[in-house]
Amino acid sequence: MSEKSKEKTNETKKRTINDKTKFKKVTSKENNKLNKVILTILLLLVIFVVAIGIVFGGRIINKVKLDRELENLVSKDISTEELSNENLVTSGDFAVVEQTIKDYFKDYSELRKQFMDKVNDTKLQSILTPENYNQDGPDFAESISYINTTKEEFNSIADKLLDLLSKENIVARIENEDISDYYKDLYKGYLIENNDLSKTFQESYQDTVDDKILMNNLYDNEIKILNFLTENKGHWEVLDNKLTFDNQELANTFNEMKSNLYEE
Repeated sequence: MSEKSKEKTNETKKRTINDKTKFKKVTSKENNKLNKVILTILLLLVIFVVAIGIVFGGRIINKVKLDRELENLVSKDISTEELSNENLVTSGDFAVVEQTIKDYFKDYSELRKQFMDKVNDTKLQSILTPENYNQDGPDFAESISYINTTKEEFNSIADKLLDLLSKENIVARIENEDISDYYKDLYKGYLIENNDLSKTFQESYQDTVDDKILMNNLYDNEIKILNFLTENKGHWEVLDNKLTFDNQELANTFNEMKSNLYEE
């Protein structure tokens, strides 16, 4: 082989080696870039998964805490226990839901107590007694005035309680809060849908409707009896702590009226 041929062969080999080296360098750089892209994507995926876990994990924890807290709230005796100092056990938007429910329950408790105080009014129960017949009869001006005033107060409380227990009022309390629909629906689920808390309010609504009817019948019938006694004041007296009539028909009418105190 001539010298020139050898030189050409060597030159060709050098070029081939250089080309291979350049290719390896280019390939290595591209692989590094690809690896970095893959690592970045994996890192973002890990961050995303962790973030999702934190969000939903937090939701689950808060939901469990709220469920337990509301179970405890339902078990309380609202006629005797204080509800104004209830501390929050949840955080974030769950705390908004918890606070709204507790504020509602506190308002309900206060109105319900006022309502039951009127239902169990001992003075009202003492009006149709021999002691009061002697003390306020035969015209019963004080008793009738008390019944009318108490009736007005009772109906005002009853109407406020029924309004509070209405679905519209319950929903309105959460609508203006700056939270997502998820939390608003969660609130509505607790107070409107079929669970222990919502059942408490549904049953209370019906009890209030029934008691309102019975109490108004009582107020009206007590006044009718007092008017009856006033109209027939010359035919009755209290003897041995017992109301007696000089006319059996009047006695029968009086006894029938007393037996139907809660009927319309």
